[in-house]
Amino acid sequence: MSQKCNLIGRNVSRERYQRGWSQEELVTKVTLLGCYMTRDILASIETLRCVASDKHVAIFAAVFDMPIEKLFPPNPHLLCKEPDREPQRRRHKPKTRRRKK
Repeated sequence: MSQKCNLIGRNVSRERYQRGWSQEELVTKVTLLGCYMTRDILASIETLRCVASDKHVAIFAAVFDMPIEKLFPPNPHLLCKEPDREPQRRRHKPKTRRRKK
């Protein structure tokens, strides 16, 4: 089973901060390169609440003028481990009908 994982969010946030850009400024630059993004989407990527698409990764690299590889951490396999066990399924109680009196 594969697990979705956001590997670039922290680096996107760091690169943006180092350049002195607001989230809104980065969103504008990304949008001008043809990738739809809102500030909420960017915030979710930076805070690891959602994954970045391949297109997002390529656009971020272009905006920051850096190789794509630099957006990824050096040891990504340490950040996204497979879960130790399968999640347990919920057991639902069968619905019973109430008798009308």
